[in-house]
Amino acid sequence: MRPMVQLSAITLEKLQAFSGRSSTLVTIDAPLFGSVMIMNGRLIRKAANYVEPEKIGQSIGFPADELIVAEASRFWIQHETGVRMRKGRDEMAKLLEGI
Repeated sequence: MRPMVQLSAITLEKLQAFSGRSSTLVTIDAPLFGSVMIMNGRLIRKAANYVEPEKIGQSIGFPADELIVAEASRFWIQHETGVRMRKGRDEMAKLLEGI
């Protein structure tokens, strides 16, 4: 029987470190909450004219980035070569081990 990976193994900080180290674009997708994108270790945010930063996580429709990461079930990793791979939660947690 395969041991279960703890949900807390995936954090926004670890995803940023992974993206920065591997020079990748990581899209974190939580179908009911939204998505977050990290490129080369930097969080890509919606433009200020689209969403007021102080309202993110405070109003309906814009959950906090950490909540999206906690609920995410799909992780898309795109390398500089353009190759895009889909990872499940367990697969992504294994990639983040040791970060």
